[in-house]
Amino acid sequence: MKNIIILLLSFNFSLSAQNDILRKKIDSIMYTSVRQKAFPGAQIVILKDGKEILNKNYGYHTYDSIHMVTKNSIYDLASITKPTAGAFALMSLYEDGLLDINYPLSNYIKYFKNTRVGDTKVIDYLQHITGIRSWIPFHETTKKDNGDFKKKTLSFIYKKRFNIKLTDSLYLYKNYKKEIYKQIKNTDFIEGDTVLYSGLFYYLIPEIVKTLSGDDFDSYLEKIYQKAGLETMVFNPLKKFQLNQIVPTEDDNYFRNFQIHGVVHDEGAAMMNGVSANAGLFSTGSDLSKFYQIFLDGDIENKDQMIDNKVVKLFTDYENENLKFYRGLGFDKPKLRYDINNCTYSRYVSDSSYGHSGYTGTFFWVDPEHNLIFVFLSNRVYDSRDNRKISELNIRTNIHDLIYENLVELKSDRYF
Repeated sequence: MKNIIILLLSFNFSLSAQNDILRKKIDSIMYTSVRQKAFPGAQIVILKDGKEILNKNYGYHTYDSIHMVTKNSIYDLASITKPTAGAFALMSLYEDGLLDINYPLSNYIKYFKNTRVGDTKVIDYLQHITGIRSWIPFHETTKKDNGDFKKKTLSFIYKKRFNIKLTDSLYLYKNYKKEIYKQIKNTDFIEGDTVLYSGLFYYLIPEIVKTLSGDDFDSYLEKIYQKAGLETMVFNPLKKFQLNQIVPTEDDNYFRNFQIHGVVHDEGAAMMNGVSANAGLFSTGSDLSKFYQIFLDGDIENKDQMIDNKVVKLFTDYENENLKFYRGLGFDKPKLRYDINNCTYSRYVSDSSYGHSGYTGTFFWVDPEHNLIFVFLSNRVYDSRDNRKISELNIRTNIHDLIYENLVELKSDRYF
């Protein structure tokens, strides 16, 4: 018995020492990244076997060094909204028998009936294999060629007809969503067998949710998030949190011409009143990691909290196993040929793993085979979206590699 206790103590000490080494290596990368102004600050959360290995904050909300990043700092998740809100809402509807992902979009939104957009299956949109245009700069379509605003677009003062607040001095026409739908309806497709990442379908998911559940998109999701104890996972966070708890994203010189703070960075999502499946969700790193830990936990006692494990597997598995189609349903998957210049995730991830990145400098990756979760939240677009150091320095990828090298027993012949 004494020998067993000694072995256990020795094993635990070894794990603790290894975790300390990992933390120091990550600290080195992060402190250097902040000094090089890849981002003003960031949160990192690592979970292994359901246990928190690291939950650490770096830097400040902005370069003025006033508000330090803390565990409670709330970030704009950007395109992480797509899997965490958009795909997840469809997963929930699918589990309830309300949605068939093999049906065309027009089954759920009649406005698109007898159109290319409407005739395309939901499952194809989720895999990004439709060929539909990547995005539409909706904010640019509010202006005439001479720079003046078009009729029924924007106003510098609040009016009943202009009640969607973009800034303190810029308001969008209340029914502009119809114009967004019209532009999507008439958009272009690339012909042929292709993968083209597109966010346009995700602007339409809230309408699907409303049609099938009767609830507004944000209400439908936030009830689920609340039951799961994810207090900071919200749309339009200013309705619940103080401004100084929310991390600014950018000093916008493209459209709104003010500091984007407490409202969604993505222009299209902002024009949807902050509620979109393309972008718009906010969270702390802690709550985002908890969300995906529930995915890994499988069948949980309170099934009202989240989703059945079989549905998780359906949406996060490969749907087309070839060199072109390397996505799940709303989730990124490992490419069959790893390329560090085009991959944010580690070279060591398993085939069962999945995740997503976000334009503002966010990233998460879940690996069921190794029971491992990595969350990285930053505002790399502060104070300009032209700052691409986070990718140029491979910061997230290098940290992800370190996590595997220190926490996972690797078979070296597989990766090189």
